[in-house]
Amino acid sequence: MRPNDTAATPARIPAPRPAARPAPVAAAPAADLSLAGCPPPPYHPPPASPPWHPATLVPDAALPPAPPPVRRSASLSALAGKGMWIWRFPDADHGDPVAVVADAKRAGLRQLWVRVGDSQAGFYGAPSLAALVPVAHANGIAVIGWGFPYLFDPVADAAWTGQALAWRAPDGQGLDGFSADIETADEGVALSPQRTEVYLGLVRRAFPKVLMVGTVFPPNDHFWATYPYASIAAYVDALAPMVYWGCDQPAADVAVALQRLRPLAPVHVIGQAYSMGDVGGRQPSPSPTEISTFLLAARSGGAVGASLWSWQSIDADEWAALSSYRW
Repeated sequence: MRPNDTAATPARIPAPRPAARPAPVAAAPAADLSLAGCPPPPYHPPPASPPWHPATLVPDAALPPAPPPVRRSASLSALAGKGMWIWRFPDADHGDPVAVVADAKRAGLRQLWVRVGDSQAGFYGAPSLAALVPVAHANGIAVIGWGFPYLFDPVADAAWTGQALAWRAPDGQGLDGFSADIETADEGVALSPQRTEVYLGLVRRAFPKVLMVGTVFPPNDHFWATYPYASIAAYVDALAPMVYWGCDQPAADVAVALQRLRPLAPVHVIGQAYSMGDVGGRQPSPSPTEISTFLLAARSGGAVGASLWSWQSIDADEWAALSSYRW
């Protein structure tokens, strides 16, 4: 979801829980918002280690043919309304599923997106899901697993993704869907249309009726020309663009994402609830007005739903804005 958000990333301090549902936030103004911390000061990044990736790259010629796309048939109800992303479940309210679900329900969330696997460790989310899924479902909240395929071996990536989709709690409950976080070479991923199609095609062939989502980069001019949106859209039920606006206007970025991606697939928009200071962006987290503006733009623009990255970084004011917006 963000550069270097791997399984080995140090834990963040959990955000304060929302104490109560606050008064509704007024509709966002039509004028451009004033964005604190913009433009950011000059940034001199410290030396960084190369991103992790698998040791062996399966050659293109050794990959199987990508299965043909199938007609979309999964319900999008799990994607509707508001949600929140959790990248390390044990760090969210100390891994207490009752507290997590209580906070989510208080904020009016409809789904939780929980990281369950990646190419480095395979499917590792069973303990977290066993604790969370029954409690979430009992409170009317969907749980969507997500994972990070590096695509060095798309067949192996499809295998651990399949393990996540096949997982069941003792009472038979499973995930309400899965989102593949399709990153780029900057994050160590061997990204190409062919590798994406093989990976998603194998998952879709094994689970033709399960809700599949593609977590994709924001379709700005640069990525629109270089990133395989169409290859991903052919195999998923919806696209979830990472619309982290930084020093852009949130409503404008949402509008571009919806305009470009909705012809390809239904869209659930992911917004920013974290500071970009550690990567040279603006230091303050988005304001409550930015959060409400993002949500308003997503809903009025025709998005299926919208969610925020992430549970570990959102602050109390952002929680209040998220909770106040009825969706």
